[in-house]
Amino acid sequence: MARQPDPERLKSIYQAFEKHPGRRAGFIARLLGLHRSQLNRTLPTMEERGYLLSEDERGRLWTYGRKR
Repeated sequence: MARQPDPERLKSIYQAFEKHPGRRAGFIARLLGLHRSQLNRTLPTMEERGYLLSEDERGRLWTYGRKR
């Protein structure tokens, strides 16, 4: 069975993208002390939980707002 991500970690990742809009996942991973692959694996789970991010053609990520 796959390990469930910590809800607080998801929230902290999303908040980091809010504070640093337009940054790449690698920057946010370094900021939070995570491996880039670990953060990249978390992104689909974040979307499933309503934390929406938009990626531009250069790989930069932007918060898109939280589903209600």
